[in-house]
Amino acid sequence: MKSKIVVIILLAVLLIIFVLQNTEMVIVKFWFWDASIPRALLLFVTFAVGLIIGLMVPSTQKSKEQNVQNKPTEEKAIPDKTQEF
Repeated sequence: MKSKIVVIILLAVLLIIFVLQNTEMVIVKFWFWDASIPRALLLFVTFAVGLIIGLMVPSTQKSKEQNVQNKPTEEKAIPDKTQEF
């Protein structure tokens, strides 16, 4: 438990250092929209969007695999040879 707290504190300190070193304003242009935001915020938003997409893609693949595995297989009818016409 102590090692987990130490890792969290270390990551928080690294995050603070990162934010303090990336306070420059950058202009983001997207089609007809442009905004001036700090570079750290831009990197954080980019990371968060990538993380969300990365978490969603494997879960959709797993659900597709589960649907294929759970789909009932069609048993082919075996003709009954006792009843010949």
